[in-house]
Amino acid sequence: MATRFVATSGDAARNPLPAIAIMAFAVVAGVIALLMMTDTSLGIPYPYLLPWLAALAVVMAIPLIILKRRGKFSLADPIIFATLSYFYPAFVLGGLSLAAGFSHPYFLAFVQDPQVNYPYTVWIIIMGYAGLAVGYFLPLGLHIGAFIDRHLPKVDFAPESYSIPASVLLFLGIANTVLALGLGLIGFQRASEIGTYDGLIFLTTLFWLEASFVLWFIIFSKQTFDFRSATLLVLLAATALSKALYAGNRGSVIQIFIVIALAYKLSGRQFRLKQTVFAGSVLTVALILGTIYGTTFRNVKGDESASNLSTYSGNILETLDKIGSNDKFSTLNSGFYTFAERIDLVSSLAVVVSNYEQLAPYEESYGLDNNIVKDLSSFMIPRVVWPDKPLASEPRQYSDLYFNYSENSFGLTPMGDLLRNFGPIGVPIGMLFIGLLLRILYRALVEDQKIIVWRAAVYFMILTSVSYESFFASIIPYGFKVGTTAVLGVFILVFLARALGAKPRTAVQ
Repeated sequence: MATRFVATSGDAARNPLPAIAIMAFAVVAGVIALLMMTDTSLGIPYPYLLPWLAALAVVMAIPLIILKRRGKFSLADPIIFATLSYFYPAFVLGGLSLAAGFSHPYFLAFVQDPQVNYPYTVWIIIMGYAGLAVGYFLPLGLHIGAFIDRHLPKVDFAPESYSIPASVLLFLGIANTVLALGLGLIGFQRASEIGTYDGLIFLTTLFWLEASFVLWFIIFSKQTFDFRSATLLVLLAATALSKALYAGNRGSVIQIFIVIALAYKLSGRQFRLKQTVFAGSVLTVALILGTIYGTTFRNVKGDESASNLSTYSGNILETLDKIGSNDKFSTLNSGFYTFAERIDLVSSLAVVVSNYEQLAPYEESYGLDNNIVKDLSSFMIPRVVWPDKPLASEPRQYSDLYFNYSENSFGLTPMGDLLRNFGPIGVPIGMLFIGLLLRILYRALVEDQKIIVWRAAVYFMILTSVSYESFFASIIPYGFKVGTTAVLGVFILVFLARALGAKPRTAVQ
C-alpha cells in the first residue's frame, strides 16, 4: 500500500513556536520598556535605539500572529522562515547587541550622526519588512501559485525510492565541491580571475545540498528508524562535518541546521515542545561553535588567497589544534563578542544609510551604479556566451567604497541596495516584489497540497538561496540559477529512481 503524503500547510494546535516567538518579542519589549523608564542608560551606548527596536519587533510579530490565527503557522512558510531565521536575529537581536555595546565594529566611525542615522536605519528595515509581508499576503501571489500548481507534474515516487539516487547525487556534489575547492571558487579563498565555467562548477556543488535535504527528508518520512536510516544518518553526519570544516566560515553549521529543520518540517513532522527545545539548544551550540571555528580558521589562514587542497587541509588541522589548546573561557568569551558583532547588521546598514547620498557620485567608478538594473537585465545571459559580462553587484567593490576595506564582505541587505538605487520609496516596493515571488513559490510547490519529494527539494533550494544580507540585485538571478540547478538535480533523481525500478505514484494516492 502506498504511503500517504502528509500535508504541511500548518502546524498542529499544540505547536509552541508561535507562543515562543511572541514571548520572545514580549521579553524584548519588556526589557526595553524597563530600561527606557529608568533615569539612566545603565551603560547602554545607544538607548535611543530601544524604542525603535521594540517597534520593529512588534511589526515582525504581526505576520506570525496572523498565520497562527489562520492555522497556517509553519517554519517552511517563507515569511516565517525569513522572520525567525534572519530578520529577528539580525535586526532585533543584532540591534540590541549594537545598542548594548556588545557589537562595536570599527566602521561605526563611518556613521555620521548616530542619533539620527541609527533610528532611521531601523525605520528603513521596518519599511522593508512591511513591504515583504504585504507582498506575501497579496491574493495575487496565492492565485498565481495555485495556477502553477495545477499545471505541474504530480507523479512522484515513495521517499525511500530516492535513497540510492540521492546518495549518487550527494557524491556527485562532493566531487564537484572538491574541484571547486581546488580552483579557489569556494571556502575562505577566491580565485584571481573569474573563469568562463566557474559559475557552472560552483552551481553543481549545490547537488550536495539538494541531496542532503532529500536524504534527511527520507529519514524523517519513515515511521521507524531502521538500518537504512542509520546508514544514511552516518553518511550525512560525516559529509556535513567535512563540509563545515572546509567551508571555513561561521555560517556553514547554521546551514546544516536549516537543512535538517526544513527537511523535518516538510516531511510532515511537527515541532512540538520537546523538538523545539532540542532544536533551540542545538542551534545555540551550533552558533557558538560555528563562530569560534570560522573566526579562528580565518585568523589561521590569514587571507583569501587561493591554495591547494593539501595546504587548505593543513589550515583546518591547525585551526582545530589552536581551538583545543586555547583557554576555554577565553575562547568562549571571544566567541561571544565575535558572535555579537556577526549577528548585528543594523550597524553595517547604518553605514549605507548614512553615506549613500554622499557616495553616489563615486559609485560609477567602482562599477556599482545602477547595479540592480544592470544585473537583472543581464543575468539570463550565461558567462559562457558572454565571457566578459560585468558583475555590477560586486561585494568587494562595495566594501572598498563604503567601508574602506576590500578584503571582507560587509552586510548590505536588500533594503540597503534598494535605498542606494531608488531612495527610500524603493525599499518597500522592491521588498513587496520579493514577498510576492516567495508566496507564488510557496503556493506552487508546498502550500495547500500533498508534499511531493521533488517539489519540496526545489522549494527548499530556492527558499534558502534568498540572502537577506547581500544585494537585492542578486536575489532573482541567484534564485533562478539555483532553481535551474535544483530542477536538473531532480531530473537526475527521477531518472535513477526509474532505472532502479521505482514505481511512480500520484500525489493523491
